[in-house]
Amino acid sequence: MIHMVHRELWIALVMLPSPLWSQFPSVGQTVSRRHPLTEVPVTMRVPLPRSPDWLAIGYGSVWVVNYKPDRLSRVDPHTGRVTAEVPLGPTACLGVVLARGSVWVPTCGDGVLNEIDPRTNHLVRRIPVPIAGGREGSFAYSHGSFWLPANAPDSSSSTVVRIDAQSGAVQQRIAVGARADVAVAGFGAVWVASSATDTLFRIDPIRNAVVARIAVGHSPKFMTVGAGALWVQNRQDGSVSRVDPVTNREVARIETHAPTPWGDIAAGNGAIWLSVDSTPVTRIDPRTNTVSDQYVGGSGADAIRVGYGAVWVADHEHGEVWRIDFAPPGPRSKSSTISPGRDSSRRAWRS
Repeated sequence: MIHMVHRELWIALVMLPSPLWSQFPSVGQTVSRRHPLTEVPVTMRVPLPRSPDWLAIGYGSVWVVNYKPDRLSRVDPHTGRVTAEVPLGPTACLGVVLARGSVWVPTCGDGVLNEIDPRTNHLVRRIPVPIAGGREGSFAYSHGSFWLPANAPDSSSSTVVRIDAQSGAVQQRIAVGARADVAVAGFGAVWVASSATDTLFRIDPIRNAVVARIAVGHSPKFMTVGAGALWVQNRQDGSVSRVDPVTNREVARIETHAPTPWGDIAAGNGAIWLSVDSTPVTRIDPRTNTVSDQYVGGSGADAIRVGYGAVWVADHEHGEVWRIDFAPPGPRSKSSTISPGRDSSRRAWRS
């Protein structure tokens, strides 16, 4: 995801020497099937001008953060119809979380965690939180609290803050590694990726303490939980780390050939899904730790989520969200990628 008022400075990507693959016995180094952009099996396009970005799936809908003006769009996953538009403060920055019967969206421009009631599609609460512009990442909900990377007032902060979901009070500040911008919940823990130290931190929410530090790939960022593991997108070397939550070790590193300053990763439908600019969809088979399918070309792909029998990708550059059906796996004919009533000359991501 890339839409920030103040984006982080991205140093030019440098492909480092290949790691010693013998350290990772189940690593896959090749892509089984690589497909051109035209074979992305898109079944529906949802026009969401301008600049759709963060995605969440649940409460019968696909939820999409959009900008210019800042808002949260609610989309019917079956018809593609936008059923509600909820105004937000400036610069949504840490994704969307569905918890406690509500939809939660942080906005870094005003330092607020916004609660939206999906029954009424109204903003019902704004909780002040220590976040500011210049940060892009994700936050998590676990054990009755929200866990947010905190960067206000210090943009170089390496702290995660725990916020009580009921009262909105700050309960705890926990020190982690530098550039710790992403937090996810899973396996009874909160996991935080430190892109400056190539380290994954495991926080025990009962003890409010870091209980494990796990070395992963270069510049880890977004993460997802699925198939009995934690999956970490390593931006600089274009790999994905598989972390075993039982042993707290990286047990596989999958080369996706998709280095990026941004991107996103998701789990669902029996696979792990990666989306980055120019490589809109990469499917990882968790049974073999290999890339089974990859679609390349174009520009604009970013956020990715799985739900309602499909993979959903936000094309922030061209103002659309795509429903992609991968059942059965593999490419379909070009005619099947066009939703009824849309111009078949248009593509998901322009080449």
